[in-house]
Amino acid sequence: MDIRLVFFVICACFMIHSPAQSPVKEVHILGDFVLGALFPIHDSKDGTCTSEVNEQDGIQILEATIYALSEVNTSLARKGFSLGLVARDSCYDTSIALQNALEFAQKRYNSQPNRFENCTCSSTDANNIIGVIGPPRSKETVDVANLLTLFKVPQISYFATTPELSDNVRYKYFKRTVPSDTFQAKALVSILRSLDWQYASILYEDSNYGTEGYTEIKAAAEDAGICFGFDKKVKESSKEEELENIVKDLMKKKNTNGKVVAILFMQYALAYRIMVMVDKSYNSSDVIWVGGDAWIGREPPSGHKKIIEGAIGISPETRKYPGFAEYFKRINISNSPNPWFGEYLKQRYGCSLTDKKNSCSAIQIKDFRELLTAYNVRNAVYSFGSALDNIHTLLCGENWGVCQSMENNLTGNLILQYLSNVSNPFNTSFHFVNGGDGPIRYSVLQYKRQQNDYRWIEKGNYSGQELIWKTMNRPEYTASVCSLPCQKGQFRSRGEVCCWECKECDYTEIVNASDPYNCQTCDINSGRTSNPSQNVCVEIPVDHLHYDNPSILVIFVLSTLGIIICCVVSVVFILKRTTPIVKATGFETSIVLLVGILFSYISPFILVSEPTIASCAFFRVFLGLSYTMAYSSIFSKLMVYNRAFDVQSSIKNKSIQGQTVLNRNICTMKTALIISLSLSGLHFLALVFWSIGDTPSPVVKYSVTREEAIGILSCADLDNFSYFVSLAFSFLLMIACLVFAIKTRKLPDGMNDSHEIMYCSFTSFVLWIAFIPLYAFSENKLVKVMSLSISLIIHGSACLLCLFITKMYIVIFRPEKNNKERVMRTTPSRSRDSYSGSFQGSRTFEKRQSFGVTLEEKTSTNCTRKLSSACVADDTEEEGEDYSATTGTLPFKNSIVIDRSEKYSEEAETVVNSLNRNSGEKLLGNKEDLENITTGDTLPNHKINGDIFKNQDEDERTAEHTNQGSFLKNIGVKSSSFLKRMTSRRSEKSHVSQENITEGGNQNSKSEKTVRRLSQSLPDVHFNNT
Repeated sequence: MDIRLVFFVICACFMIHSPAQSPVKEVHILGDFVLGALFPIHDSKDGTCTSEVNEQDGIQILEATIYALSEVNTSLARKGFSLGLVARDSCYDTSIALQNALEFAQKRYNSQPNRFENCTCSSTDANNIIGVIGPPRSKETVDVANLLTLFKVPQISYFATTPELSDNVRYKYFKRTVPSDTFQAKALVSILRSLDWQYASILYEDSNYGTEGYTEIKAAAEDAGICFGFDKKVKESSKEEELENIVKDLMKKKNTNGKVVAILFMQYALAYRIMVMVDKSYNSSDVIWVGGDAWIGREPPSGHKKIIEGAIGISPETRKYPGFAEYFKRINISNSPNPWFGEYLKQRYGCSLTDKKNSCSAIQIKDFRELLTAYNVRNAVYSFGSALDNIHTLLCGENWGVCQSMENNLTGNLILQYLSNVSNPFNTSFHFVNGGDGPIRYSVLQYKRQQNDYRWIEKGNYSGQELIWKTMNRPEYTASVCSLPCQKGQFRSRGEVCCWECKECDYTEIVNASDPYNCQTCDINSGRTSNPSQNVCVEIPVDHLHYDNPSILVIFVLSTLGIIICCVVSVVFILKRTTPIVKATGFETSIVLLVGILFSYISPFILVSEPTIASCAFFRVFLGLSYTMAYSSIFSKLMVYNRAFDVQSSIKNKSIQGQTVLNRNICTMKTALIISLSLSGLHFLALVFWSIGDTPSPVVKYSVTREEAIGILSCADLDNFSYFVSLAFSFLLMIACLVFAIKTRKLPDGMNDSHEIMYCSFTSFVLWIAFIPLYAFSENKLVKVMSLSISLIIHGSACLLCLFITKMYIVIFRPEKNNKERVMRTTPSRSRDSYSGSFQGSRTFEKRQSFGVTLEEKTSTNCTRKLSSACVADDTEEEGEDYSATTGTLPFKNSIVIDRSEKYSEEAETVVNSLNRNSGEKLLGNKEDLENITTGDTLPNHKINGDIFKNQDEDERTAEHTNQGSFLKNIGVKSSSFLKRMTSRRSEKSHVSQENITEGGNQNSKSEKTVRRLSQSLPDVHFNNT
């Protein structure tokens, strides 16, 4: 046997056979089937009902139930049965509600056809209760629902909203006409969010309704970013001192506008205790009250209307119950089945129930204000009536009245089944959601003064999705925050609960709305940074240098101008390549140099173009070759010139000393061209292999400042020192050029570019010194590109100006100076050092076509000994040339340096005479002998000591006189008188010298001493035009 049934039988029998109790006051309306009802007609204190009547939740709800029952019976009368009512006072007390619910369960159980064998239970009341309506509060409803579920008695609450009661398994026989607090919590939070109330406080009662409602509100508020600065659970039995402390803490939580936004999620009585206490101790206008369905929509206690002015909250959808207001105004003590109606009139109007002079019977209600949620109890009555109507149709068909089948089979499960399927009973728009809860329909109400009175005004609606304010009816409130919002780029530093201090984030960080208390770093290396508002990371735009940049335009103009000039110079040199000055410059190496300069001007265009693997590789090559080709051409030309002038001296020495003679054709411009191209080719191959092994792929370098963020696409070499590695070889060539420029500083003017080369080298060196730090330590790509481009342009311009401008001027504007004499002129300060030591000569050098005497001041600087001569080539007189710059052949091979003070002295004439004797046949050599000398031949070793040969035979002297005329013509001496004096002097001195030699050299004449003195003090021989 079910233990629940045993418990019920014991309790029911005990109650029935217990001593007689005073009759319970109740509403009793007869009917074929009866509904039990539990309404809080009075308040309670310490488990006992008080005398204070609840006008709205008690009297109005009871009268609305009676009125709804009359409407249902009007409809059921056509089928011959009716619905009765037994309504009792629950007094907002759980124990009283449970006691009355137990009696209802007993009556329902007694109506069942089965009985217990050894127990006889009887009751004077009809045992036909089919269900229970109420109680309204969740606190009592949960316990009553547990009890009625045990005995399968259907129950419908018209105002219990705790989410716990949505459990259809635990509370199978429970239903309600209002939605769960889960949706009420969302509706409340929607109000806060819509009014921009981010800072509030909440007080909730210590009950199922308060605790579970607070949990739902808290969760929804956190999702909406709303913070509760103060939350407190309040017991209904709290003493005044406890409430005062709670109120004191509550009033400390003012927002930035000096207001307190307080949510009271509790029953009507407790809520008004707190609001009245705030009004007594503080200024109630500093508080904005927000409430739930427990007190929102209900009229405040008498005299307390002003304290809740401006209050706003959520209530199940408010609507007027059609006809109820007229019904309520018509009822009085005599025509109402409500035994508490007289107490209501006495409390409200101060009338008397015993004194006939002020009798409540004469009261006519005119100031009735309808509770706008009273229609919810109507829906409960309608649902039971509709279920019975459908069951009667099922079990009795068209039969009039209650049939036997309906009496025997009207079980709790059958009633529950038809209750779950109720839809729009008696032409109303109502149905149960998920079989147990009422439809999700809420009204947003605000308590405002209108027409000299306060009332609840509907401001909006909530149907489970979003809050919809009525047109032009949105309430006006200021925002509620504990601290002012932080500006962009600031995060909240936590202080008190819900309060903060604003602090700056780094400009590369963001403050996310979902986490305003922390700065989040954007990954710049991944190409992301903060947006201007610093609330989200965005992609950094990637760009590269464009041609419309003003700085780049300047570079392009200069480069274009340089390319044009370089092309013009190249054309002129090609057209004038046979002229002396172009040949002396070295046409082949000059073209290589111009190509290198052209690369210098082309490189900026490649550098500024959109970076790709190809463009980056090309720039490597062009950058390296622009310097290498320039300096390799200069270096090879200088090396050949230097070698050409030094090799001839070596040829003389080796020829005189009987050694092998070098190949004189090795010192040519073709050699210089091969050297230059070889050096450039080696560097080019190195650059190619470097690009293959280390592909110069473009990379993005992100630059983020507070003003802007941009990613610059550039070659990877710009971010390191790769370009300096490429220029290392060029730097070595530049140093070599400087060394050879110094060594060849005294070449003939047409071949001597030493000063200009040094200018170019020093310019490049200074450029590198200036731009390397700027390039190396700058993070700005534009600065790096500009530094490289400018250095290339200046390098190319310096080479053009220094090495070609003077030659271009002569070729184009002064062609008369473009001759052999001008080209081969040697300025004294730039002439190469003359021969030193004794005169050297041979018949081999008789072919030389010119011979000059240079008259210079005798200084110690001209007395150094350095052998210098150019290579000898087989130039012929038929070609009409004394030299060929392209083959390295130079026209002037010997000269005698004579002090200007001795120009017409006896000593000078003696030196010239000695030069004729020695150089005519020994130094210049015999033309026939020269033609017979080939490379590798050796000559007899003639020891020359001083300027006079010790053993000179007569035949040679005779040949010397024979060739004297042509020799003097070749050395450029024009004065016939001077030549005559030189000839006579030579004869005399020769005779004296011969005598001295014959005598064994024991005595020397004055002339011979002078010759030897001059030979030793002015030993240098320099060949030049005079």
